[in-house]
Amino acid sequence: MNLMKKILSLMVWGLVILIGVVPAWAITADEILDEVEARTAESETQKAIAKMILVDSKGREEVREVIMYAKDEGEDVISIIVRFLSPADVKNVTLLSLEGGESMYLYMPAYKKVRRIASSEKSEKFMGTDFTYDELGGSYSREDYDSTLIEETEEIYKLELIPRDEESSYSKLLMEVDKEKFYFRRIEFYDKDGNLWKVMEILEIEEEEDGTITVNKIDLTDLKENHKTIVEMEHIERDIPLPDNFFSVRTIQRPEL
Repeated sequence: MNLMKKILSLMVWGLVILIGVVPAWAITADEILDEVEARTAESETQKAIAKMILVDSKGREEVREVIMYAKDEGEDVISIIVRFLSPADVKNVTLLSLEGGESMYLYMPAYKKVRRIASSEKSEKFMGTDFTYDELGGSYSREDYDSTLIEETEEIYKLELIPRDEESSYSKLLMEVDKEKFYFRRIEFYDKDGNLWKVMEILEIEEEEDGTITVNKIDLTDLKENHKTIVEMEHIERDIPLPDNFFSVRTIQRPEL
């Protein structure tokens, strides 16, 4: 075998080795996120009653009831209102998030005033829960993250999501997506030092006739503080009539929504 044949032979074997060790995914991370979004049950407007269970490091539980309104503003932008109905110490405290969290306001009935949430505060926890203001108003769309498919099993796709916002509290997220129904089963949140900080798990879903998914129960655990928040959806109404100016600072100051 002359020198040229030896070189060609080595190149061929090199390609064989590369093909053997580098996964050839049949689907991309962006396509997976698009499908997750497509499988999410949609409505122009929504009203929901939910129960929030806060569990502290000693296992003590505090149960809160909330009412939530949401409106699809188009282009994956959602405005929401979240109001506590009980217990008495948080009753009528209300959050307004406009256009996917671009502007956020908190109404505190004890002071009869509305406070705008500054950008620097959006990474803080909302009213003692394990959700930050950003997490209540945002989503996991590919517009906000650089995504990579890093693992595939018989049941799940595992994605690595790197936040595009440099002010994000997280260095990365690891998301496990159900391969059959395309909803995220679990998300791990890592802090700026690369340490696992929070874990979100979907505990209960409902599959609609059209194949879309409604999430009925979520568990978000803060591993650093040994604290968790469980959200259980109790009643959902879709495509309800709402006034054009419903999502406003004036609305959240009303005694009744």
